Amino acid sequence: MCQTRDISSEGCFLDTVEVVAEGTEVDVVLMDLDTGNAIELEGAVMRSPRPSANSLGMGLGIRFRDPPDLWLDLVARQQGDTMPGFGVGTVRLRIVVAGDDERRRGALALYVTSGWDVRFASDLNSATEALRGGAVDAVIAEHQLDDPRWRDILQAARNIQPNARRIVRSSLRGERSPPAGRARDLVHRVVDAQAGLDALLDALTADYGLGSSGADMLPPDERQ
Repeated sequence: MCQTRDISSEGCFLDTVEVVAEGTEVDVVLMDLDTGNAIELEGAVMRSPRPSANSLGMGLGIRFRDPPDLWLDLVARQQGDTMPGFGVGTVRLRIVVAGDDERRRGALALYVTSGWDVRFASDLNSATEALRGGAVDAVIAEHQLDDPRWRDILQAARNIQPNARRIVRSSLRGERSPPAGRARDLVHRVVDAQAGLDALLDALTADYGLGSSGADMLPPDERQ
């Protein structure tokens, strides 16, 4: 058992008296005290300070290889606890982010610096599980608009947590964003993935639009 500090999406430092050569491949299991999850990680020792007279600074600096979503979720929550938030008032926003591994990893820095309580999901099943795990303020689908998967995810969000803001974050490639949706529409906002955190925050906190419905993005037989 040892203490963990200086965590990031890429690694952490373990306070330990063990001496391990730099470059050594290691497998570690770290406990998320908030959720009770035991997170299994693979990586390599990048720094191994030698014992000193007072034993201060000893430990292992480890860089992880392909850290799992459980670790990225823990990092996002810990960063949110220590950084000035972009939340509403003094309350941190609770967000479910759904998308495949590549999209989530590409957006990780955005969510880590947000100060929000973020739960990551990789598909419809894990998104549904996250939605049933407690009230959330928003669901963000990290998918292109022509990817059919976001419709099922946001439909589940509308059924399970109808008061949560439903957003698609997509690379618009210079195209204009579709019009904002109304309260019962499947999509409330589409945010350009290149627009940054301010645009996403605006989508999370702005009033519902009164113009053209975001449901217009759906085929007629899917609109409600």
